[in-house]
Amino acid sequence: MADDDDRDGPSKRQLAKKERRDAGSRSGDLAHKLMEIKDSALAALDLDEELRDAIVRARKITAMVARRRAERQLAGDLRRFDVEDVEKRLANVQSTGVAEPQLFQKAERWRTRLIEEGDDALAAFPGGPVDPLPKLIANAKREKLTGKPPGAARALFRQIITILRAAPR
Repeated sequence: MADDDDRDGPSKRQLAKKERRDAGSRSGDLAHKLMEIKDSALAALDLDEELRDAIVRARKITAMVARRRAERQLAGDLRRFDVEDVEKRLANVQSTGVAEPQLFQKAERWRTRLIEEGDDALAAFPGGPVDPLPKLIANAKREKLTGKPPGAARALFRQIITILRAAPR
């Protein structure tokens, strides 16, 4: 009668098949979303170069049947990467416009601090006084004082993001 108890639930084989089917469905849904998002959102995802190339290659195809085939190929390519991480990044980009909100917030705090405190804050900056930073900080300060549009502050922010991404965490 122990055999009857074993037959009540799904077998290991059935469970494994369901997991593969769910993983395929998940990567297929993600591939469809990646095919549809704007180029600016795709750039903000900060994906692995190999994955980004696969997405760009699939998005170039315009014929309906070939595009669907390219989407399925992209879904297969996605399985080699961390699908959960890509989904999380995509959700962050769609809600906030940035893939790594913590990094974005940290960079904003550093930009504000560097503009307000200057050299004192630059000494404490994780990357140290990197070459273009003093000039960018001076330009951002001048821009803030004159009330000009925030072009220099944005350039400073981009430089801070680049340095923080390269710095060990």
